[in-house]
Amino acid sequence: MSLAPKCFISYSHDNEEHKKWVLNLATRLVKNGVEVILDQWDLTLGGDLPSFMEVGLKEVDRVICICSETYVAKANVGSGGVGYEKMILTSELMDNINSEKIIPLIKRNNEPKVTPIFLQTKLYIDFRNETKYEKSYLALIKEIHGESIKARPALGKNPFEKSESPIA
Repeated sequence: MSLAPKCFISYSHDNEEHKKWVLNLATRLVKNGVEVILDQWDLTLGGDLPSFMEVGLKEVDRVICICSETYVAKANVGSGGVGYEKMILTSELMDNINSEKIIPLIKRNNEPKVTPIFLQTKLYIDFRNETKYEKSYLALIKEIHGESIKARPALGKNPFEKSESPIA
């Protein structure tokens, strides 16, 4: 039996509709075999917010950063919880610049720069178009589980390679 991948969802509390969208995404991920750390489930009244973010971000396999316009703005100026999480993630990126731990997910964002500065070199997944939600979700869940979206074909034989005659 393999261990379930573990993800932390980093997002800004833009409004109740956005929080509900994040909750629905997290719930679906859990139903599809992903252990999710989400403030709406795991942070209790009186809980230590910085500790929750530090421990959550360090102990997971992947971090999904939901890059709404508000998230990007807060990350870029280092504001609030998003700014604190950005600081932790930036530190990790400085230790391993080639890290693929962070998955930028674009939602509620029509700005020219859809990710914060610290994530602009990272390939992102786009969830802005609701008609393509299932395709985006499939790509995300495959990535989290380490499954190829498109399998690489087997390497063929060199067509210019000379073959020895079977007759000695």
